[in-house]
Amino acid sequence: MTPGARALLLVPTLGLVYVASQFYRATNAVIAPDLMRELGLSSDAMGTLTGAFFFAFALSQVPVGILLDHYGPRRTNIGLLLVAVAGALVFAASDSLPGLTLGRILLGIGSSGVLMGAIMTFARWFPPDRLASAISVMVAVGAGGIILATWPLALAVEQFGWRSAFAGSAVLTGLLILPLVLFVRDGPPGWQAAGVGTQTLGAVLRGLPQVWRIGPIKYFFVVQATTLSAVLTILGLWGGPYLADVHGLDAVGRGQILFAMSAASICGNLSYGPMDRLLDTRKRLVLGGGLTTATTLLVLALLPTPPLWLATLLFMAVAYAGSITIILQTHSRALMPDRLAGRGLTLLNMATMLGVAVGQTVSGIIVGAFPDTDGAYPEAAYRAVFAYLGCALLLGLAAYTRVPDVRPSDQRTGRVSGDDRR
Repeated sequence: MTPGARALLLVPTLGLVYVASQFYRATNAVIAPDLMRELGLSSDAMGTLTGAFFFAFALSQVPVGILLDHYGPRRTNIGLLLVAVAGALVFAASDSLPGLTLGRILLGIGSSGVLMGAIMTFARWFPPDRLASAISVMVAVGAGGIILATWPLALAVEQFGWRSAFAGSAVLTGLLILPLVLFVRDGPPGWQAAGVGTQTLGAVLRGLPQVWRIGPIKYFFVVQATTLSAVLTILGLWGGPYLADVHGLDAVGRGQILFAMSAASICGNLSYGPMDRLLDTRKRLVLGGGLTTATTLLVLALLPTPPLWLATLLFMAVAYAGSITIILQTHSRALMPDRLAGRGLTLLNMATMLGVAVGQTVSGIIVGAFPDTDGAYPEAAYRAVFAYLGCALLLGLAAYTRVPDVRPSDQRTGRVSGDDRR
């Protein structure tokens, strides 16, 4: 296969693999009411269970970064997908909170290397000013996993039950290893001599402190801990119960609204990628999208019992505007030397997933602080969650204002290079 043909195949192939990661992180929003009813789980337990995926994902980032830098994205993700298969099977077979939590932990570990591995791979195959576009298309393809975790999952659960749905997902996840083997290479011809495997494992470990010394990385850490959390705490956990308790929707109805929210997220990912080149900025894109997301969340917090059509539009606005993670990742990658890219990107991804885990856990505590009626929580509980998410995002954006912009035009002309930032 020619290098050009392989480069064209990289984006859809890695996007297809990313489907699994996106699917597993969002499934609980649809099945949460069923799990709470069938297994007698409280809101606190549900928040902890859902957050277990993200805690495991986050805590995996340092070892995954080491594996990515030492063994390369392709081999690392083949191994991790096998862990995800095991996690889906454990979740499907469990009938207690500890078993379900173990399944979620394995799923989090198994999903933890796909996106950062793809960003590393794209950075070697594509020009720097095209990186955001490649990532945005891949993430948009991968967001099909969130789509599958909404209305289609609701239909599958209604027809076959949630256990059978997860057993089937385990089989499909295992099949994703095949395109990784056939179509993905860590870098173009000639890159290998300067890349994976040239550093000893000891040297890779000694490079960890150097990552934190990259000037603006601490500010990226803060903002990335609040961005995806604002979207996934709704899309991946409380959107479904909110629609059930406040608007009285059944599983299919909830799935349809969350489907629309997921579609808005895909549109956002596709929009942000080319916008960094068109507007020649990354920082202003992040600030604009982040402020829009925070404002929408605060409107949801302040607006009592919005009609279903308005709640749907506001959910979609959060998903669309909140799709700024790809620009944050492109921005941070531009400030990292290639030799530290795996560890740097996974450190920031750890912040992202820790933020989601903390957001979902704290939100479970917030909801649980309100009295329930036959398992249904009052609207005020969900409005408190929306207020918490919006305020947390504003704090993250305040830290991000300290980061210097990196314009795509500067990268095209060679005036800014990640290898210039130590």
